[in-house]
Amino acid sequence: MNRPAPTAAAVAAVAVVGLACAGALVAGCAHSHPKGHFDAAAGKVCAGQVCYTTGALPSGWRLVHQEGASIGFFNEAVGAVIEANATCRDDAEAAPLPTLTRQLLIGYTDRKIEKQETVPLAEREALRTRVDAKLDGVPMALDLYVLKRNGCIFDLSYAAPPDAFARGSGDFARFVDGFSDARKEAKR
Repeated sequence: MNRPAPTAAAVAAVAVVGLACAGALVAGCAHSHPKGHFDAAAGKVCAGQVCYTTGALPSGWRLVHQEGASIGFFNEAVGAVIEANATCRDDAEAAPLPTLTRQLLIGYTDRKIEKQETVPLAEREALRTRVDAKLDGVPMALDLYVLKRNGCIFDLSYAAPPDAFARGSGDFARFVDGFSDARKEAKR
């Protein structure tokens, strides 16, 4: 039976679930995820002991996933996904940022790292990785940020078809620029 090839938009929609699951893997599957709350007006996500903000996204992005401290947005016109995830745990500082980034790429094949650099984010060093890869055989371009802060692992991800990547990258840059750790203990 011949099935039509998946569209990039369909694969991108699946990517939000995949990135959220990878974020959970980075954080550790044995940990439970407390019920979370997303305040869209403030761009604030809180769940259990974690609370963070992100930059606002334009109206073309719609919330498609919210569980615990994980949120995901999809833009149909771009066929892209923007996702943020955070998990706090006692051993969060132990894993190196490159290892955490590799865990986000589980499920992707034909990975080619275009650029990887350490950048400042929320008063910490974050590892930013630009990757071309395939998800279920469909080419995707990804921009990933991973950082550790005060016992938490945060990852911010953008996935889009390569030919549409530039159309959503400015929105993702604003999303990342608005990131902050909003926990009371982080403000000491």
